[in-house]
Amino acid sequence: MTTDPESATPLRPTDDDPDTDAGSRSDSESHASASANATTTSPASECARVLANQRDYYAVLGVSRRATNAELKRAYRTLARVLHPDKCRDARATEAMAVVTSAHSTLTTPTLRAAYDLYASKFAGGSAADAPSFGEWQSKEGQAAMHMPTWLVKALATPVLGQLIGLLAFAALLALGLLFLALACAYFVVHMFFWLICCFGCCGSCWPRYGIGARVHEKRQARFTEMMRDYERAATQAVERGDEPPHATVFFAQWNVDHPEPDYLEIIRLEDEARVHAGASANTAGYGSV
Repeated sequence: MTTDPESATPLRPTDDDPDTDAGSRSDSESHASASANATTTSPASECARVLANQRDYYAVLGVSRRATNAELKRAYRTLARVLHPDKCRDARATEAMAVVTSAHSTLTTPTLRAAYDLYASKFAGGSAADAPSFGEWQSKEGQAAMHMPTWLVKALATPVLGQLIGLLAFAALLALGLLFLALACAYFVVHMFFWLICCFGCCGSCWPRYGIGARVHEKRQARFTEMMRDYERAATQAVERGDEPPHATVFFAQWNVDHPEPDYLEIIRLEDEARVHAGASANTAGYGSV
């Protein structure tokens, strides 16, 4: 259960903040005075104040954003004496004490505190109307902050420095994207260059998927299969004789010497000519019978 911030009892101002104007009170003054007044205000007022500011952990503990761990622990103990369910009879005491404990454990852990400061910088200290809770933010986009160095998270939480780091990160990603695009274009140009050379040189016979190249590739595969069968036959015969099987590299080298690769382009040309002549003879025979 949350309480409207306007219903919380106002806290007595202090004069230890040099940045405060004479006629107004800053958030740091309110934070600094909250712990001091925790023992003087009623438990109901403290419950209302804590629940009204439950997303602003500094306001919950009543400390400034530069508070040390000793100051955080002192503020926690002061509030615990007032809000602990064993001592406070207010129905909201358990919920308020849970908020105080969460604020204390978060701000006294350096990594969590840095992540919380980043969260507070994004959502105006958690006071924005559409701001998620710190736990909700941490379970989603805040997970990345947990794996960052503390100094980097603190830098990102600083308004100007955080924007500068974001701009540099965007520039780096843009540069990497442009580099990838340039490499892709270079690959395409080089690829097309050699493709054109191949087309004018061997008419695409070295391309195993297109046209005459597919036929050359098929014949080379048949030659390779024949070589593997000969090796298996030689290995089987050697085992039957009780000898060691031939070394594969040596056997393949000798096999290529004994069976040099023929000119497949010439073979394919002769096959095409034979097919044309066979077709012409068949047509002639057909005409003769008619």
